[in-house]
Amino acid sequence: MVNPVKFHLDTRDGERLIKIEPVYEEITGRDLFATGRYILSEENDGAGEIRFDGELFEWEWNGSNNLEDENIFKIIKFISEYNEPELASYLD
Repeated sequence: MVNPVKFHLDTRDGERLIKIEPVYEEITGRDLFATGRYILSEENDGAGEIRFDGELFEWEWNGSNNLEDENIFKIIKFISEYNEPELASYLD
């Protein structure tokens, strides 16, 4: 994932729109390095972060409407399977 994405998360309380924004760091030569960190936010409520290395993950949520573990797993699955739209056609 290169660009921020809006993810429609289906929960038992209804749909929630979660913005997922990847975090990059600049390294020598001005190249960008994917950190495996993703900032999560909702329009009117809080933010959180997922740190994900492909196998292991950590997460924290600072919003008042907490995300349950099953919803975090849905977000992690989405991130791991996501293909950037502009890049997807290039890879075909």
